Amino acid sequence: MRKLTCIITMLFLFIGMIGFAQLTPEQQKQAEEAQKKAMEMMQNNPQMKKMMEQIKAQEANKKAENEKKHSAAEKENAIKRAKHMEEFYWRNKVASNTNGKFANWKHGSVDIAIYDGNGKQDAQGQFIDKKYIIVGKISTDGQVSVNFPNSIRTPHPIGKSLIPEMHSVYNADVTFSDPDVPYRWPGFTLSIIKDYHLLGTLFIGNSERTTYNLAAPCCINYGDEGYRLYWVYVKEACTANLRKEFKQNKVFDGEVEKIVDQSIMYDLNFKSGWNLIKSEVIGNYTIGGRTVYKNKVHTVVSTMPAAAKYYFKSKE
Repeated sequence: MRKLTCIITMLFLFIGMIGFAQLTPEQQKQAEEAQKKAMEMMQNNPQMKKMMEQIKAQEANKKAENEKKHSAAEKENAIKRAKHMEEFYWRNKVASNTNGKFANWKHGSVDIAIYDGNGKQDAQGQFIDKKYIIVGKISTDGQVSVNFPNSIRTPHPIGKSLIPEMHSVYNADVTFSDPDVPYRWPGFTLSIIKDYHLLGTLFIGNSERTTYNLAAPCCINYGDEGYRLYWVYVKEACTANLRKEFKQNKVFDGEVEKIVDQSIMYDLNFKSGWNLIKSEVIGNYTIGGRTVYKNKVHTVVSTMPAAAKYYFKSKE
């Protein structure tokens, strides 16, 4: 083995030395023959073959080890992302059961309200004029009950105040049976107040993610399946309809791009008075580390769905 190594070393030194000078045709031929001979010796010698096999095995082991480390790092990052998202959606938030009762409710008896003022706030984020319309209560033991008034102020017609998908479709895209019907959208959430001091907000739906996403401009394109519910007031029975298709839509998550088909549908049949709107994400696509919606459907439902819960998000 030592002799073989010495010969191969001398051959490569010879090839290297003659490579520094301008070669004559004869020298070029000698260099090529020497190189060919060295390669044949390396390929045919059992010891050299074994050495090459060992080198290949070491490289394969190193590659497998690197892949294992990469896979472990990916799993760890996925766990961290999931934990971060869980903390993000549940921060200062608690959920009731499907009967509308919060376990271990800590805020005593509070009012559920719709804000009806001019929107001016103090340094602590409290509404200065404290104009609220009480529409329900949460008892000291955490039970939610709602009791909307028969009528409410309606400053705008439905054709201008219906709130469709932000940045995707607009009121002008919607077909109204009568766009002049008086309408009131109190917001996607209800206020929780105590002695007219705002404690937080109340979301309604079957998923803490969906109830937040569909009410937040930052997250309305996310694809966590589920639905959000919110109340609106209509002075007269009417309809609002829309179906919009987004074919071959480009969506991104960082540098990851995907081409998808998406749709948004409004099929709203309002009765006179209070109506409960259900906004639902149906189907999704995975892109990068998140999902985006396939279809979003908005309908009026006659009763609270059986799986719906209340989600209270504290202002503190």
